Amino acid sequence: MTQRAMKFNKAYSSLINKLPPSLVCEAWSRIISRKRNPMTEEEASSINPLVESFLRHEVNRYQKKLKYQRKSWPLLKNSLYDTDMPDQETQTQDTAPIYTCEHEEEIDCRVKKELDSLSRQLLEFNEKTFDPFIQEITKRLEEQDSVNNKLHSENDQQKLKLHKAEKLLASLSINK
Repeated sequence: MTQRAMKFNKAYSSLINKLPPSLVCEAWSRIISRKRNPMTEEEASSINPLVESFLRHEVNRYQKKLKYQRKSWPLLKNSLYDTDMPDQETQTQDTAPIYTCEHEEEIDCRVKKELDSLSRQLLEFNEKTFDPFIQEITKRLEEQDSVNNKLHSENDQQKLKLHKAEKLLASLSINK
């Protein structure tokens, strides 16, 4: 973050503290690069009712998102996972807070690790859930393949018998 963005943080610290650092960086870039009436860094750094209104809006959006996630998380946890997941308080205690946009690589690394972990959990869940179905389908296909092979074999034998019968008839009709 630039020095100007840090002034932005200080001027609205009560609002900024309610947002994660990534949203603070995003809000800063959005406020100074709006299509309509873009603000200069100086305007955004000073106390401005538009900036305050924008930050309040962002805080409200973020809190609504958290509220929705809290409502939907128990449903997801109960329906998809059989594993113990740490609660939000434990997660926040285990991680050091990140206050600047300069730590984006570290954030990306953490997100990738979490995604890898969730991917592994999903794969394990899918294996537990779908392996019996896959095995049953495979068994049925193998049985059907076996039946088909037997029918092909019988068909070939019938063709041989027919061919022999045709030769015998041909030889009998020639001998008459």
